[in-house]
Amino acid sequence: MSMTRPARRVAQLVARRVAGFLGVVFGSSVVFGLLVWWAPGSDRQDGGHFFHWIASFWLRLLHADLGPSFRGIAIEELVLEGAAISLPLVFCALALSLTGALAVSFVLHERRPLTGRVLRTTVHALSLTPVFLLGYIAVIVFAVPPGGWLPMLAAVLILALGDGMFSDVVLRVEVELTTLRSRDFVHSAALRGVPMFRNLLPHLALPLVEAAASRMAFLLGGIVILEKVLGIPGLGWIGYRAAQEGDFVLLLTITVFITALVAVGYLCLEMLRLSIDPRLRRRQASESER
Repeated sequence: MSMTRPARRVAQLVARRVAGFLGVVFGSSVVFGLLVWWAPGSDRQDGGHFFHWIASFWLRLLHADLGPSFRGIAIEELVLEGAAISLPLVFCALALSLTGALAVSFVLHERRPLTGRVLRTTVHALSLTPVFLLGYIAVIVFAVPPGGWLPMLAAVLILALGDGMFSDVVLRVEVELTTLRSRDFVHSAALRGVPMFRNLLPHLALPLVEAAASRMAFLLGGIVILEKVLGIPGLGWIGYRAAQEGDFVLLLTITVFITALVAVGYLCLEMLRLSIDPRLRRRQASESER
């Protein structure tokens, strides 16, 4: 059964997005691989060639057989062990930041102008603090001990707040709320006594997903730093030890893994946009036909 013309257009758009995703992941491996290739102690000193080395890396990666790491554990197993620690922290921080920013944005819209300005200034001032500084404050001022659940809790709170994460989401939601409150259907719902939160929340889903996708790279970069500061044995700590030990294949694997996660986030965002916005599908299909 042949596909209809609109279905073919959607399939082409999806294929183009997937191809872009694969290109980003492979391109990141080549760029970082070149940096690693010229590092002291790399395989180039054995008389190898870079393109042979990067092709061999991808073949071994696709077969899940990258060899042992500096700890004697298979590289793919070590990366998965680190991801099992780091990714829950990242996703918990992301969920906390989104829900907290959503609540703060609704509070700001319900407060008086002066109170709202004070609260907004406080939120932005706290959120603009770098995560590494918040991590050192947690260790030095609050004496967060290494090991256990306290460093992980501190990492979640710091990631959700620091490096402008919280501030950025609050600003995005505030702009969207201001736009939505001027719409006729919102005024009509308010006259009928429909709660604003329940009426506006479905329209904030896409902006929240966009904020999550755009900040994923910052969260993954932040967890790499925090794990070293707080002593959490996740991907960041493993990457730091790999750099010390000169385990370049492990470093490259972690880079590809993190790049793939960020690219998957943007890919999911694009798929969501295409699925809920027919105007976007028509516009991009018409551009591709030119």
